[in-house]
Amino acid sequence: MAINLNIQRHSFQPGAMSIIQMGEELIGHPSTAINELVKNGYDADALNCKVYFHHSKNPTESFAFVFDNGSGMDDNTLFGDWLKPSVSSKRRANAKSKTFKRHLLGSKGIGRLAAMALGESVTVISKKEKRNLYNWITINRESFRRDKLLSEVYFPGDSIDVFDKLFKDEKYYSERSCFKNESLLRVLNMVSLNDFNNGTLIVIERLDSSVLKIIAEDFNQTEIFNEPSIKGTSFYKSLSALITPLRINSDIQAELLDKEIIHKENLISTKDSAFSVEFGINLIPNQGANEVDWQEIEPIPVQSVYDFRAYGKVNSKGDLKGFLDYKRLIKYSYEETLEIPFSEIINESINGKDLSLEMFSDQKKQVNETGEYYFDIRIYDIGEKDNLEKLALEAGFESGMKFRTAFKDFQGLRISKNGFGVKPYGEEVEDWIGLSKARVQNPGQNVNTNQILGYVFFYSPENDILEEKTNREGFLENRAFMQVKSTMSVLFKNIGRKRYNYRLLHGIGRVPSSRHTRPDIEEFRSVLNSNNISQIRNYSEKFLKDVTTSMDNLEDSLSFAERLASLGGSVELIYHEMAQPISALRNTKSSLNFKKERIDAEIADSFLNDIDTLHHSTDIIAELRSSLQPAIGRTRKKKFKPRDTFFKVLNLFKNDIFDNKIEIIFDKELDDYEIVDLEYAFWISFLNIVNNAVYWIKKAGRGGEIRFLLEGDSLVVSNSGPFINDDILDLIFSYGVTTRQEKNATGLGLAFTQSVLSRNNWAVSAINRDNGPAFIIKKLENE
Repeated sequence: MAINLNIQRHSFQPGAMSIIQMGEELIGHPSTAINELVKNGYDADALNCKVYFHHSKNPTESFAFVFDNGSGMDDNTLFGDWLKPSVSSKRRANAKSKTFKRHLLGSKGIGRLAAMALGESVTVISKKEKRNLYNWITINRESFRRDKLLSEVYFPGDSIDVFDKLFKDEKYYSERSCFKNESLLRVLNMVSLNDFNNGTLIVIERLDSSVLKIIAEDFNQTEIFNEPSIKGTSFYKSLSALITPLRINSDIQAELLDKEIIHKENLISTKDSAFSVEFGINLIPNQGANEVDWQEIEPIPVQSVYDFRAYGKVNSKGDLKGFLDYKRLIKYSYEETLEIPFSEIINESINGKDLSLEMFSDQKKQVNETGEYYFDIRIYDIGEKDNLEKLALEAGFESGMKFRTAFKDFQGLRISKNGFGVKPYGEEVEDWIGLSKARVQNPGQNVNTNQILGYVFFYSPENDILEEKTNREGFLENRAFMQVKSTMSVLFKNIGRKRYNYRLLHGIGRVPSSRHTRPDIEEFRSVLNSNNISQIRNYSEKFLKDVTTSMDNLEDSLSFAERLASLGGSVELIYHEMAQPISALRNTKSSLNFKKERIDAEIADSFLNDIDTLHHSTDIIAELRSSLQPAIGRTRKKKFKPRDTFFKVLNLFKNDIFDNKIEIIFDKELDDYEIVDLEYAFWISFLNIVNNAVYWIKKAGRGGEIRFLLEGDSLVVSNSGPFINDDILDLIFSYGVTTRQEKNATGLGLAFTQSVLSRNNWAVSAINRDNGPAFIIKKLENE
């Protein structure tokens, strides 16, 4: 039986200020407002969009306009749907434009209000093709700054045959609460925009003081380009960043198709779709009073050159696949594959705490929610003068300084959605994945935002889970976007380590041949005594560089020594402190065994099981303590069997060896092989070598072998893991060199192995054999 409740229904009655809040107050930067208007033109199937600013010390004479030659709006649209904020036909799934099938960029329904962030009065003039009349509407934002309902605010709008009447006839500009602006009329006539066949013209009158200030400051700065300084202005740079991915979108996909990384192009429009943006302003030097020197917005200028480049895709499963291109040295240029499975990204995120544990803690959530997307990142060694000049020459700049200045304007990792840049990534917010923090912690193996220029490419409908914020200042921080940030973070860690190894291999930067090499003071004195000023200057620069390198090495060595001393002290403390609780546990077991006869029969079995568990756990702890024994008393040499030391190390990896089905193979000749030496040196060496072997076999995910062999007078530890990259085979014992990808990988383990063995007159080397990498420990002659 239905119950008829007589309950009243209600609805919101928005206040007039809501328009101000959705327009002027929501837009973070005036350039964002211009970008929104340009994107609306793109959605309207425009082929060209013009942006013009007119600066004047008299604010009433200042204005700006944005014109697009798109489809235009009829009276039903302009006087109907356009006046319904937050209502948008673009919000439907996979929405596309009518003519060029472009993925629509706007869906919030408030981008139309962006112009209110630029000036006091906004006039929209629009015309459909083959229509005789223009539709127009003028909104004065000051009329909304009242304590009344939105529905009570009215503003003028109608159809008109010649729209310049709106700006020159008193009855019209008075109705619009504006003044006659001769400069506006002159410029519209000058650029042939006093009449158009189809499209939309948005005119902003009486520009805000903040907009005028930005323009004035831009043109007061020293010119950094040979071309007019318009290219260095905030609005030009913002538009350049906006349309750059539109230009390079096809290029990156063509490369990925050629490399068979992708198998189908992700089209953002029909092939015959083109879109250009032109920018003009009245402050361009040497521009005639009766002309507008339109500057076509060009893509970011420095992207054509680079030292390193990573490009590829993250597939729907979250696996990263691509390439890393090395071009730092022309003589040593090559490209290698770059692959990071999603499982590794998850582990990095959890272990490195890049994301909250909740992000991946649920097994069901261990999926890539973002969908497939692409990336193209260029890395620059911009801090080295010779390389800076090389980059400038390749990019067509007069000097390294001009290249650096231009690069600084566009540096960072940016985001593109459907071919257009997304603010604020790479602009107001350069470091959105935390590169600066990682570089401070480990500068050699991490790159910073001021060394990169790159894009991450997203598309509809594949990546529509990434939703822009209402203020157009980035994506909502949902799970999908956090996964993107984590993936990019792991990618940059890989790039940083590979770049570090490359630079070390080829002696780039302050890379010493030995950590213990000192500057040659005697040679420096000899040079100072010469009369060759040029030689003295050049050698002085080299000597200062060597001194700085030595100081860096000393600082690193002291830091490393402090860490080792602290670690050694901690191990020794743990070793000694474990003795008492182990003894107590054994005494407890004996006491319990003595009392077990007095236990009630019903619980006797359970009691005996508990005793056995206690006994087993005590044995494990005692065994662990025994495995640490070689780390104690490190300064005393004694007779020992390397086989026994190796067993103690394996015991520390017992669970990993069992879980990953790793077979341990021993040479029988080691059963009776003894040496007299410092056991600690071999324990720490085996520990680091086995640790690496377990890591790489585990990473391969197919089981494997660790072999301990005696070959003549050499001890050999080999494994069935992947080969060591030939490029760094001779460098893996250098400080900081590592190909491991966890956040805590330092590249110090093998460096310390070589150091501790060499101090005891042993050498260690690495080679790739047919059955995997092998580490050879050999006694040096003439102890």
